[in-house]
Amino acid sequence: MTIDEIKEMLRSGRHNTYVGYEPSGPIHLGTLITIYKLRDMIDAGFHAIALMADIHAILNLKGPRDLIEEVSMTYWKTVFHMLGSPEIEIRLGSEFELSPNYVLDLLALSQRVTARRAWRAMSIIAREEKDPLVSHHIYPLMQALDILYLGVNVAIGGTDQRKIHALARDVFSMQIPLRVKRYVPSAIHIPLLPGLTGGKMSSSLPRSHIAVHDPPEVIKEKIKQAYCPPGSESQYDIKRKIKNPILGIFKYFVLPMHENIKLPRSRASGGGEIGISSYNELERSYIEGKVHPLDLKNFLAEYLIREFSPVREKLLSDKSLIKPLYRLQKCQKERGLFGELEWKDALKSYYPYLGESIS
Repeated sequence: MTIDEIKEMLRSGRHNTYVGYEPSGPIHLGTLITIYKLRDMIDAGFHAIALMADIHAILNLKGPRDLIEEVSMTYWKTVFHMLGSPEIEIRLGSEFELSPNYVLDLLALSQRVTARRAWRAMSIIAREEKDPLVSHHIYPLMQALDILYLGVNVAIGGTDQRKIHALARDVFSMQIPLRVKRYVPSAIHIPLLPGLTGGKMSSSLPRSHIAVHDPPEVIKEKIKQAYCPPGSESQYDIKRKIKNPILGIFKYFVLPMHENIKLPRSRASGGGEIGISSYNELERSYIEGKVHPLDLKNFLAEYLIREFSPVREKLLSDKSLIKPLYRLQKCQKERGLFGELEWKDALKSYYPYLGESIS
């Protein structure tokens, strides 16, 4: 969106970057892709902030504030520092979003943005809600204002966040009187991973994602059942976005971390192993039938089990880090955010930590 601006920043000293999260569920692969990007930004010389947007989560009816804050500072903070970097600064939105200056600036912002523009910026919710709440219109205005209150020069988010960041750039280029310093931020956008079941990756749909605390047997089962169209079919949707979640995980998680991998092949694919040094090479081999879907799934399951083993060991040694997440998701289940089948799936991931007597 603003690559030239970001290149200029790299030449002019240390700057702040951030990602905002609703800490209202497990950290899964869809979340992890932005955690890794914060780590990349630290390596590039930026100061990285992870905003635990507890007030935003409340606006989206995800649970009580005290429990969301507890999840933020236990499970979420631990995972960010273990899988991302201990240098990532963890901030709660409620630290500044309830201050008089912030509230007055939010009201000033609301006088410059139409309800239609605010709603368009909420593209993800806009596809799901037929009768939006006023809170859904406030949400993008707060997200824009967060950037200024955190002193962030580069906002990072999924591609679904582009309209919100475009809104921030537009409105902050106006001569609008604010109590916080006004400037025009830059933005970086990360591709969205498709869900394992072929639809959306969601924290309330356990089968759609791999959570970082999932036990090995759960990871294997989810990967085994994941949608993975054969190479003879198109791996992209009509918008040219990758629709094969298994290939997507290789593209954004496995191959960027390794110069090459040795992928064992099934007998159906000729046996032995094949060396892969880039995503394009993997996709080509898959389409040509040199790699079977089961080859990809078996390798990926073992890879993710190894990658997340430090987190599982940490949570096993200190169960207080995962108990708040379980209580929050149980609260969401009681509020109707989980179906019975989804809740049974979620419980399987908690059994090693909290025992099989939980319900």
